[in-house]
Amino acid sequence: MEGNQFRLRLLPNYYKKIGYGILVLSVLFIFLFKLKILIIDQEILGVISKIGILISLLILTTTRNKIEDELTFIVRVQAIGRSFIFGVMYVIFNLLLKLQFPDHSVLDDGAVGILLLMFIFYFIT
Repeated sequence: MEGNQFRLRLLPNYYKKIGYGILVLSVLFIFLFKLKILIIDQEILGVISKIGILISLLILTTTRNKIEDELTFIVRVQAIGRSFIFGVMYVIFNLLLKLQFPDHSVLDDGAVGILLLMFIFYFIT
């Protein structure tokens, strides 16, 4: 029972390749559009690329490492906690800036921007 409390239901390790593949395809999709090789509506491109990047980062976040033990569990949970706190602080900072500068939309990225920042912060820490 003691060992089961540290178990997370993570994806198998080979999903990292799938996550990196989706990430590369999403970024490549944007570059092909910018180089005018791919002709598509810019709004559709934005939605598809954001969804692809978010799904790939979610897969990479929830994929098991080759060696998974108590230490990696603790590090993973701490990183998730830090990234959540960072996301909340970002939203609070953004709201305070909107109070100070009501005419300017400073750092108004929406939910996608906040999630991307939290994922980036997760991978950095």
